[in-house]
Amino acid sequence: MGLFADKIKEVLSSVLPITLFVIVLHFIATPLSGVMIGQFLIGAFLVVVGLAIFLVGVDLGATPIGEHAGERLVHTGKMSWLMAGGLGLGFLISIAEPDLQILASEVAELTGGAIGKFAMVIVVSVGVGLLVMTGFWRIVRSIKLRTVLWVTYFIILILAVFNDPVFHNFAFDASGATTGAITTPFILALAAGVSKIKVGQSEDARDQFGLVGLASAGAILAVLSQGTLVSVPTGASLTAEEVSTVTESLFAPYLAYTLPTMRDALFCVAPLAIVFVIMQLKVLKLRRHDSAPIFFGLFCCWLGLAVFTVGVMGGFMETGRIIGSMLIDKGQPWMTILAGLFLGMLTVIAEPAVLVLTESIEKVTDGIIPRKVVLAFLAVGVGISVALAVVRIYVEDLLLWHILLPAYILIMIMSFFTPELYLGIAFDAGGVASGPMTATFVLAFTQGAAKGVPYADMLLDGFGVIALVAMAPLITLQILGIISVIQKKRQTSVQNVLSEPAHAAVTSGDPLSSTPTNDHTIAEALDEPAPASPTGDCVPAKSFADSAPANPASDHVLVESPNDPIPAANPADNHIIANPTTEA
Repeated sequence: MGLFADKIKEVLSSVLPITLFVIVLHFIATPLSGVMIGQFLIGAFLVVVGLAIFLVGVDLGATPIGEHAGERLVHTGKMSWLMAGGLGLGFLISIAEPDLQILASEVAELTGGAIGKFAMVIVVSVGVGLLVMTGFWRIVRSIKLRTVLWVTYFIILILAVFNDPVFHNFAFDASGATTGAITTPFILALAAGVSKIKVGQSEDARDQFGLVGLASAGAILAVLSQGTLVSVPTGASLTAEEVSTVTESLFAPYLAYTLPTMRDALFCVAPLAIVFVIMQLKVLKLRRHDSAPIFFGLFCCWLGLAVFTVGVMGGFMETGRIIGSMLIDKGQPWMTILAGLFLGMLTVIAEPAVLVLTESIEKVTDGIIPRKVVLAFLAVGVGISVALAVVRIYVEDLLLWHILLPAYILIMIMSFFTPELYLGIAFDAGGVASGPMTATFVLAFTQGAAKGVPYADMLLDGFGVIALVAMAPLITLQILGIISVIQKKRQTSVQNVLSEPAHAAVTSGDPLSSTPTNDHTIAEALDEPAPASPTGDCVPAKSFADSAPANPASDHVLVESPNDPIPAANPADNHIIANPTTEA
């Protein structure tokens, strides 16, 4: 129960700010009916419980499977097995991702079934598997992440030219949705295992970052490839007018979604469970007390995914749509944009995974970049992204690619100046920022806003917010990476300046003045005491008379190493022997 209680607190910290956001708007701007408020609160409760159960399952089941699989793939020593494992595991874990399930459901509903839910899930998961496989290859071959990203996004650019703008929205939203609560820790566990395959080389932290970012890019590639073959019928978005779960009955929507959701959740988790059973029988052969928690974790993944989805579809998302639409009806664009800004900032500040990310960055930079600074950058970046999504709804001819194209050009240019470690963290962080609250409530909020604007299109304008949120860390964290490089260079320059006086003293002929980098101690120089160096790098020999007395067994003081402090000269023998062997 301790783990479940921790997960409840973790999820509650994400959902509670959204709940307060809705309640505040209810009293000051968007009054909701009693039934709607009740459905939202029930939905929020189910989201908290379901996501907490799901995260327990991730910790007990999915992540250990990833760790065991990564280790076994490494032990095979065969590139073919490693590539096949990356493809298969990336595919299976993406299918079970809750955020992707929600996005695919929305796409299926708003396209009138032109793009089926499971068709989109399968397509995205294939792309994730292919790029996870590519990431394994990159780690083993020690290819720079920057190179792989440039090639990948160049292909994405080419595919985007041949796609309808609607598929731009679907593709880039899928990139943020597919790397969520289960995919991110699972892929990170795989990366940590595969990075150990380079025998004889020191473990490089850079190899453990970037794989999640590549998986996100795989989702974009897959959906854009699908877009070259499939078209969305004109007027498909008109079905959005009929999409609503608001009823006079408080529990009716939840009852309607329960059985279908449980079936769909089973379909999502079952493939991963089957793969683990095969691994257990053929390869792992874990003892019962080791395998039982994993099976229990997979059960929690299924149950948690089902409860979470029922809560989201039953009333949680619908409240977001209604609030977005009601704010548009106020006729005050600034109010909707400001609400989007605050909503984006809230989702990031309250996201537990973001807090873990900020602590990691502070540790990696040795405190040069404090976690509060990282959190502030991310919050502002994501807030602006959601506000941009709202602005795009009001501006009739502003399409998603008008924002993404210059932004990704900037991101790729910045990658030349960003340290490799920060580059990997930045691309991985896109999936962290676009968590469950973005894929559910924030997406619904922009869809409701698009529904309220007469000239807006639900497919063109209602989607795209996840893409913008996932893009924000790519810019903000690279900026922080460049800042950290500048800060370290400044520190190095200051240290060099401070060491120059002592260095000058050595070169001018004063053998007593030495810097910490000197390799030798000159014993002859101690015949006469010398004054302390003004820089504090040297201490006169006689100043140690009280703290370092002469060896009672000898009339000589032995200087054992150049790093030891210079001892006092023996009053009976006014010299120091640098090498104890010369005394004999």
